[in-house]
Amino acid sequence: MTTLPPSATASRAVSSPSPLAPPVTSATFPSKRPAMISPFVGVFRATVVSGHHLAELTGLNRGEGVTMAKPPYGVGAGRIKGAGKRQTIIAYFSMRGVSFEDRCSAAAAAGFDGIGYNGAEYLKLRSEGWTDDNFRAILDKYGVRILELEALRLLDDDASRDFEHIARAFGAERIQVIAPFAGNIDIDLQVAGKWIGDLARRTEDADVHYAIEFLPPTRIPDIATAQKVCAIAGHPNVGLCVDTWHVYRGAGAPSLADLDFARVKNVQVDDGTMKPVDPDYIPDCIHNRELLGDGEFPLVDFFRSTPPNAPISVEIIDDDLDLIPAAERADRMARALERTLARI
Repeated sequence: MTTLPPSATASRAVSSPSPLAPPVTSATFPSKRPAMISPFVGVFRATVVSGHHLAELTGLNRGEGVTMAKPPYGVGAGRIKGAGKRQTIIAYFSMRGVSFEDRCSAAAAAGFDGIGYNGAEYLKLRSEGWTDDNFRAILDKYGVRILELEALRLLDDDASRDFEHIARAFGAERIQVIAPFAGNIDIDLQVAGKWIGDLARRTEDADVHYAIEFLPPTRIPDIATAQKVCAIAGHPNVGLCVDTWHVYRGAGAPSLADLDFARVKNVQVDDGTMKPVDPDYIPDCIHNRELLGDGEFPLVDFFRSTPPNAPISVEIIDDDLDLIPAAERADRMARALERTLARI
């Protein structure tokens, strides 16, 4: 069992280039609906395994802790109709304001293979006394896994250690990586590519994959740029997360023509209007997404333009859906995915 030293609740000293924005949590992107306030109402900074806690991480590697086994990359149980053996995940922000246990319970009941989870939220629960065994007990109870983690900001060295610990402890297969969209935006892509390549080499023994999620308001705005960073990284475990929102609200459908299927680690799917509801990209992105089939995105074309075996992460961040209980919310997302897959 892994335990936290008393210093775990101390503020994290970020060794990366300054300034970095705070970690991304449900509190960073709260719902506008007053009836659904995230329990994580404060954005916090804490360390669990970075810096002084490397001994704990090393202990896990020596077998003193428990490392969860994982099946071959990308294989799912086939509980979502039409997905076949594609992995299906309910993304972290799809369940905004939901407890860890309710998140796992809802995902299992809806048929998802696993959940996406958030590094900063994990740190908060650890600082409140949770152990990795507490997380494992809940995952085992509902038969789901943590399949993806988000969101690791490029060049944040301390956070990379935290994410590495979580991935190793729970067998997470992918870490979502984003370029900063607030603070230190003007990153050097050569430096970023080398940095993420070094991470992949550091964790290749655990087969951890890194999915660069391109975001239009950042230095990695599109597929083409993300693929350049992958080439600089020079490691097969570095690839792309292709999100419908960032495609159709960014470079558009033509950008999919140059997609290198071999680099795709997962797709994140959602729907929305082709014309922004809010002119500010980030607020629109975190308040106004729609269930698959309820918007205007050409989802069938998207699936036909992306790898047919890529893990599918359903990421629908919508204020109205936040008002719906977790189990029903997850079920709606799963059934909408099934209807979409049936059209392909």
